[in-house]
Amino acid sequence: MTMTVILNPAAGRGLAGRRRHIIEAELRKHKLEFEIFTTHARGGATELAIQAINRGSTQIVAVGGDGTINEVVNGIVEGGKRTAVTFGIIPLGTSSDFVKSLPGVKPNDIGAAAQRLAANQTQTIDVGRIRVTTGRLTLTRYFINGLGMGLDAAVTVESLKIPYLRGFSVYLIAALRALATYRPGLMTVRFDGQQISRQLFFASVGNGRCQGGGFWITPDARLDDGLLDLCIVDTMPMSRALRKIPLLMRGVHTNEPEVTMARARRIEVTCPTPIPVATDGEVVATAAQRVEVEVVPRAVQLLV
Repeated sequence: MTMTVILNPAAGRGLAGRRRHIIEAELRKHKLEFEIFTTHARGGATELAIQAINRGSTQIVAVGGDGTINEVVNGIVEGGKRTAVTFGIIPLGTSSDFVKSLPGVKPNDIGAAAQRLAANQTQTIDVGRIRVTTGRLTLTRYFINGLGMGLDAAVTVESLKIPYLRGFSVYLIAALRALATYRPGLMTVRFDGQQISRQLFFASVGNGRCQGGGFWITPDARLDDGLLDLCIVDTMPMSRALRKIPLLMRGVHTNEPEVTMARARRIEVTCPTPIPVATDGEVVATAAQRVEVEVVPRAVQLLV
């Protein structure tokens, strides 16, 4: 059966597009039948995935970073046949955070990715569903890796303003910029019968373990446990916040006094001062007032 490959040529600051000939060669090497479709605008990968499902395709592969993966997953889930479609990844993004939760998977390794696709081994994993309310508008989306609300989403906003770098350096510079300009407000976080209401830097939700280009915000998260991990960080002076960055980079922040970790099936965040929201490295709102999150268990058949 022909595999549908959805390629974002802009991913990884253009790396994915430049390596198309290598991708094709590796897929042929493993005797895989495939057809490549390229995206041309934001949201295009979602539409291409839905079209593939409507054509009867049962194998869909995303080539790009976390944003491309997110769009394809949204297409698979929205297409209504998520359990009948296997989903593969050739990770060629600026950060490729999601695949860091998959044992032995390395970003930018096209040969190993093609070998995984040929092996056709799957793992059933969860995704998250969010409803973001801004004014009178409500947006519903799915995420496979993580959701940032507050400062961590502001880091994503800043990272999009840095087109001249790749990898972790983009997000480290973006984090420093966001820390200097972000003004935290009151946030109320409700999760599985508990409530926290105070000034927060951010509330981050993880299905995967790593977000923001190399920050292990939810280091103990599992993709298939039917739960979402939650990391809540209180506001603190700039000098102390700067000292916490190396802890986040190693995932050893979870016992810090300003940090609350939890697991939940449903999470709700409300804030009188609107906040930015980002899913899988993509900004979905810059002034959200309410965010509702819930896990969708066993939602995607991932080729591993």
